[in-house]
Amino acid sequence: MYKEHFGLRELPFTITPNTTFFFPHSSHQEALNTLLVATRTGEGFLKVVGEVGTGKTLLCRKFLDALDREDFVTAYIPNPYLGPNTLLLAVADELAIAYPDKVNQHHLLKLLTKHLLDVAATGKRVVLCLDEAQAMPVETLEAVRLLTNLETERRKLLQVVLFGQPELDQKLTNPAIRQLKQRITFSCRLRPLNFSDVEFYI
Repeated sequence: MYKEHFGLRELPFTITPNTTFFFPHSSHQEALNTLLVATRTGEGFLKVVGEVGTGKTLLCRKFLDALDREDFVTAYIPNPYLGPNTLLLAVADELAIAYPDKVNQHHLLKLLTKHLLDVAATGKRVVLCLDEAQAMPVETLEAVRLLTNLETERRKLLQVVLFGQPELDQKLTNPAIRQLKQRITFSCRLRPLNFSDVEFYI
């Protein structure tokens, strides 16, 4: 219906985010700029919060596409509702790290650390994006924080970007992960389009 009525080449309202339809209105462009600057300065934790449907996943993919592959290695976990060890396995898979069957957490952390050091030796940075981060168990969030303890004398070996619904902010008030909250150096909040945004978009 949309294609025929408006003369469009593609369907405009698909469920899967398409970065070619990214609309850089104020809060989204500000968030994208903040993420790009912060990752270049080597900050450990970044956070983007927005209500359902405000474009968090689209922004995440736009951000990942904007990172120069000559400078960054990226990992993307779309569903982090996982236990600590399972999340570490997912990160290892995303970074193409080989590990033996039934690997224990200690050995897995050693493999991850070696890989991160090897990447750092090439001058690149590793960025991990966790979508739907409000669903992460508290124990898993703490495991991610411990993973970001890894660093050289100059910078962190891993940068983490949390994308989540407002419930993420509520979860971060848990005293058990107060150290993680203190490490979030940049935080952005996405807002829906207002009337002037819609007018400009059209």
